Amino acid sequence: MKIAIDIDGVLLDIIITYCEIYNKRYGTNYKKNDVVKWDFFADWNMDEETGFKIFFEIYADSQSIPFIDDDAPKIMKKLNERYDLDIVSARVPEYRSSIIDKLESHNIMAGIQYTEMILLHHRPYDIKLKQKYDLYVDDNPNLVEPIKKMKNRTLLLFDQPWNKNSVCEDNVHRVYNWEEVQEKIFDL
Repeated sequence: MKIAIDIDGVLLDIIITYCEIYNKRYGTNYKKNDVVKWDFFADWNMDEETGFKIFFEIYADSQSIPFIDDDAPKIMKKLNERYDLDIVSARVPEYRSSIIDKLESHNIMAGIQYTEMILLHHRPYDIKLKQKYDLYVDDNPNLVEPIKKMKNRTLLLFDQPWNKNSVCEDNVHRVYNWEEVQEKIFDL
């Protein structure tokens, strides 16, 4: 089985850092729970280009992003021993070294926790589905409906405020932590 693991929203809690930068810059007090849509920029009265500039700043220096689950490295290692596990993220390639450094600082290493890192552009939002994986661990609500139509693929939707309204059924399952990711994969 080929498994694609996302970075932001699954391994790293990037929206916490995003809110900190945005609040400091614009005098607001947004929190992660205020990000209730994938494309939240319009809700915050900013255009997408401005919104992504902040993401790109964070990507350039990923060390400040909080890690989501301390169990992830040992679980990823166990999964990678049984399956073909890759990291697949919508981070453009120029930020590869920054994310590798951040993941390695949390003991997520190429050849141990994952086989390959594939970085894609962030548009279209479902671009990851062009990659041939059997199972995706991702927080992107834009993957839910397309994967429901692909009966040979499975999505473990990592629970986040921006995907709360996504209906998980059939081959889409909501997970809340890395232990649940492991249990669900072993059950499949």
